[in-house]
Amino acid sequence: MSNSWLQVAQEALKIPGLLVEIYGDLARPGVQQVGKALGTVFGLGNTVLWPIHLANERSRIYIEKNLEDYRARLEHLPQEKVVPVAPEIGVPIAEKLAYVRDTKLADMYVTLLAKASNADSVWEAHPSFVNVINNLSPDEAQLLEYFVNETDLEFVTAKWWSSTMYSFAGDLLIAPERSSSLLYPQNVPAYFSNLDGLGLIIIHHDRSVKRDTVDVYPALKDYWSSQFPAQMAPKPDRTLTFENGVVCVTTFGSQFIHACHRQ
Repeated sequence: MSNSWLQVAQEALKIPGLLVEIYGDLARPGVQQVGKALGTVFGLGNTVLWPIHLANERSRIYIEKNLEDYRARLEHLPQEKVVPVAPEIGVPIAEKLAYVRDTKLADMYVTLLAKASNADSVWEAHPSFVNVINNLSPDEAQLLEYFVNETDLEFVTAKWWSSTMYSFAGDLLIAPERSSSLLYPQNVPAYFSNLDGLGLIIIHHDRSVKRDTVDVYPALKDYWSSQFPAQMAPKPDRTLTFENGVVCVTTFGSQFIHACHRQ
């Protein structure tokens, strides 16, 4: 990248010119708040490429949609409550907003950015949360929405047992209504493994949970028994058995969900 081109790009990124390019009117509610919050971010990292992104029709759609959502989050925030976003959070999010197209992931980035722009919630926006979102699939973001109002989720492990040995039929089998909205529900075990690796949840294969004093596992076992008929057994002498388990959100996971999911 030549120095002359860089100077042109940096000039194009100056506020209020960039805000006019994106929002069309500086008088729109929330635009001044955006300028105050992101003024220290524009021109850093790959945000210097925004003039190019805005010239590309597809990239422009993503930028305008995501920043319009962000503007709407700030339009009722008093100016005195708006704080400049720390570059450690603002720069990587701004870079993502130029091309992230999945609505759930985009919403998480925008929610975190809005929290980092508000004096009353800036303490919730930890820089590591950006990297966590980077490592989520859309389905995993969907699964995490369950934990906005819950702290645990029951599952069963299915095993084909003989008198002396067993083989797995399936692990981390959750209620179908918990996975029906996922793009790839067959990947639930991999999703939970990733969420566990990110420190958001803990998987307990040796614990159970009750909901309002009701044992939720019989219905879960009945459903999954129908998904593993006897003819699926690896050998004729195998019997299908189930073990109870529970997925629990961690303290870090709870903080992440509160900062990055709409409440």
